[in-house]
Amino acid sequence: MAADDRRRGPFGMEYARIAVPDMAATIEFLQYHVGLQLEQHNDEYAYLRADIEHHCVELLSAPDLETSKTVAVGFSVESDEVLDDLQERVTAAGLEVLPLHDRMKGLCERGFAVRDPNGLIVELFTEFQEYAEPPLVELRPLDLVHPFIATDKYDECLEFYTKVLGFLPSDYVGDVTVFLRCEDRYHHSLALQRNKEHYVAHLCFMMKSFDHVMRGRARALYKNVPIASDLVNHSASTSIAFYLFDPKHGPRYELCDGHRVLTPEEHETHRPRRMAVDPRNIDVWRAAADDWGRF
Repeated sequence: MAADDRRRGPFGMEYARIAVPDMAATIEFLQYHVGLQLEQHNDEYAYLRADIEHHCVELLSAPDLETSKTVAVGFSVESDEVLDDLQERVTAAGLEVLPLHDRMKGLCERGFAVRDPNGLIVELFTEFQEYAEPPLVELRPLDLVHPFIATDKYDECLEFYTKVLGFLPSDYVGDVTVFLRCEDRYHHSLALQRNKEHYVAHLCFMMKSFDHVMRGRARALYKNVPIASDLVNHSASTSIAFYLFDPKHGPRYELCDGHRVLTPEEHETHRPRRMAVDPRNIDVWRAAADDWGRF
C-alpha cells in the first residue's frame, strides 16, 4: 500500500504514567540507573525526562501499593488530521473516547484517550511540549522507544492496536509475540506478548551508545539492583540491551543500543517475518532451542 493511501497511526511513544509506592525512592532510582532528569514534582506526581520532550515518565504517588503499576502510556500524533482520523476509528469501533488526564491537557495542543482491551489508558495527542535543550546529563537515554505489554487478551489487543490505532506489524514470534511500529519507524514502538495475565512488562530506553549501556549495567551491579535479563542481542530489532528490575520502581527498564529504524520505503513495504517460537529468535546469542533461562 502506498503511503498516501494508508491511514496513519501514532507517531511514537512519549511517556508512561506509573503509580509507585515510594515516589522519592523511585525518582532516585530513575535518576541514577536510567539517567532521567527530574523536572517537576510535588507530593502527588513527578515528571522526569530523557531528552527535549516534556517528560518520558510521570510518577504518581500511591503509598497504598506494594509494587508499582503502569496505568497509562502516551503516544504523539503528527497532525490534527491524523488525530481526528484516529478518533473516528475509535468511535467506529464502539470504544469510548476519553479526555486526556487533566495535567496532560496543558502539555499538548489537542488529544484524547482510549482504553485498550485490558483497560490500559492510551493517550494520543499533538504538539507535546518540549524543552529548548536536552538535559545536561551525559549518561542518559536519547529516547523512550516502546512498552512491552503482556496480555491475557492478546488477539483483542492485536486487533485494537493494528485495526483501530493503525500500528504496523514488524515481526511475529509464533502466535505469542508481535512487534508493532509507529510512524517514527522504530522496528517496534509497542510489543504484545500472549500471557495468562496483563501487565506492562518493560519500558525500553535507547541509550547514546553501547558504552553507555554497559555503564548503566555497571551501576546496577554496583548497587545490587537485580538484572532481570543480562545482555541480549535482539534478533528482531538488532539492539543489544539488558534489563534491570525492582518492582517498587516500575516495570523492567530496558537500556539498549542500536534499535533498528526502518527507512521510509521499508516502513511502507516491510513484510512481517513469522519467526518460530525459539529463544534464538529473541536473542541471537542463545545457545539452543531450549535455552530460555537467560530472559
